[in-house]
Amino acid sequence: MSHKLNSILLLIFCCLSIQLSAQNQTFTTLKYNFETQVMKPWARVGNDIRFSTNAIEGKQSLEICSGSATECIIKLLPNSTYKISAQVKTASGSDEIQMHVKELGSNNVNVASALADWVLIEKEFHTLEGQSKAIVAFSIADNPSKNSVWVDNVVIERVGNYVPAKVAGIKPLPSRVVKNDLGLQTQPNEKLNWLQDAKFGMFIHWGLYAGPAKGEWYMENKGILPEEYRKLAYPESGNEYFVADKYNPEEWAQLAKNAGMKYMNLTTQHHDGYCLFESKYMNAFTSKQTHNRDFVKEYVEACRKQGLKVGLYKTLINWRFPGYYDVTGTDCKKNKFGYTTDAAHKENARLMKEELFCQLKELMTNYGKIDQLFWDGGWLGQQAGDVNVSYFWESGKYLDPQNQWPVNSYFQDVEKESGKSLGLMGMVRKYQPDILVNPRCGWYGDYKTEEGGAGVSGPVRSEELYEKCMTFGYVWGYNSAMEDTTKMQSTDNIKRMLSDCVIRNMNLLLNVGPDRHGKIPQAISTVLLSMGKWLGQVGEAVYGTRGGPWNPKDGQYGFTYRDKTIYIYLLSDFKGNTLTLPAINKGQKAVKAYQVAGKKAVKFKQAANGEVTLSDFERLDKTVTIIAVELNKPVMQ
Repeated sequence: MSHKLNSILLLIFCCLSIQLSAQNQTFTTLKYNFETQVMKPWARVGNDIRFSTNAIEGKQSLEICSGSATECIIKLLPNSTYKISAQVKTASGSDEIQMHVKELGSNNVNVASALADWVLIEKEFHTLEGQSKAIVAFSIADNPSKNSVWVDNVVIERVGNYVPAKVAGIKPLPSRVVKNDLGLQTQPNEKLNWLQDAKFGMFIHWGLYAGPAKGEWYMENKGILPEEYRKLAYPESGNEYFVADKYNPEEWAQLAKNAGMKYMNLTTQHHDGYCLFESKYMNAFTSKQTHNRDFVKEYVEACRKQGLKVGLYKTLINWRFPGYYDVTGTDCKKNKFGYTTDAAHKENARLMKEELFCQLKELMTNYGKIDQLFWDGGWLGQQAGDVNVSYFWESGKYLDPQNQWPVNSYFQDVEKESGKSLGLMGMVRKYQPDILVNPRCGWYGDYKTEEGGAGVSGPVRSEELYEKCMTFGYVWGYNSAMEDTTKMQSTDNIKRMLSDCVIRNMNLLLNVGPDRHGKIPQAISTVLLSMGKWLGQVGEAVYGTRGGPWNPKDGQYGFTYRDKTIYIYLLSDFKGNTLTLPAINKGQKAVKAYQVAGKKAVKFKQAANGEVTLSDFERLDKTVTIIAVELNKPVMQ
């Protein structure tokens, strides 16, 4: 990721031509499939944008390489709702393509994908009165490997009118509703409270890939066969040996606590198939075998010692199995390992699935109470989305006895009451009834994941809890750039990202990549300790709060609240030293205002209509300044 949040990603702008029908005030849709060799009306910025034969439809797509851009403005109707969609693809799952709609203030939107094959991304956005244009952007972060991303079939259409709700006092935002999916309910709201209160957590990507220091997708990116890749677990690999001789998770947990983080999440197994825990599955490849250590056990104990909530990451896929690319044995997907269609791959895929079931039960039963499960890799052959392949993984409450890839009864778990064999989430809920789970296994999920270093924008996420996850550097696993403060996220970037999250009722899960010895780079530690110092000053405005009571204005300000206090986050684009808040409710009165850092009093005045105006305040921090306004009654009544 880039050095400053506002330039995290190089924006690549695609101009969409839209025709207006005067009779019915709707836009007709024009699909951009990049079938011509003409760049106009796009303005080329940089040298490495080209048309590519790597297309999902037709002959061409737009290939965008690291360090280049093209831009254009789209014309829109005010007070309208639009839908934008595109087919996108990345060179590897450690890259990320972002689609943005910008210049719409609080109605800006963005969506990302890191999938190494074509996937449809889409988003609705709105225009307000007087808004008649926006910028549509596709972006990729600068990355050491200079990988590309591809865009095809971009479509934008007007789908209706939009009338924003008028703010009249403090009203509850739309609330989260418990969902039913695949035979299971999502957790009730009260079980999400700890995660909403925590706000800030540490994500850890650590495994054999730390040795080569080229990211967690090293095995697949280079097409390294399993028998060769496994050498990284042994001294014969030399300077790429995953030695783990300085692995001390108590140091990690202490750093997380000092950084103001309240929970941690460790990659127990990434897509390379190497487990950081002991497993009894006959084909498992584990740290117990290679180092005679159960790294997960040590990590869990360290978290609890520091009073941190315990999270585990588990991928579904496993590159050690050729059947991952050819689950039916009749249609092997394109891959870098040289695998071709083979009838034996169907049984191989079944074994991959069976190992997952065995190891999931081990993770859910061997380490005590687990607070969070972060699923990843819910696809097949680098294709399709997690929901589309739940038929293979059997992600819901029960297994299908007629499934083509049956799990051996020895590795099944049975529900006592019904006698039915449990699916992935059925097992999770049986052994960890309070756990919070993301949706990437094909099940709906207790909370949602928003991934990548792009900025967070738009309204408060009140109807679903979102966790933003991002990493310090270019990749999630260790890379030498993580030793260089000029090539990773700064304290100001992270302060801004965390602020943009909490004012929208979101969490930030910030990733670190320890090196092959098990040490978190000093440059990262320095930034984290600086974050901890800042949170020590402003924590009352962060922990235990909720986003709102009003929606933020992108880049300028936003709000959190708790009990009788509203916290105003003034961001870098806010100018001046006066701000009038929307009206509070009748009977509510502002009784005190102060700078959260340092507790210096701030002048305020409340008008007859309930509006509170803050004046003559200092911008103590150019990135984020937080002011508290105390009321005589609770903010939400």
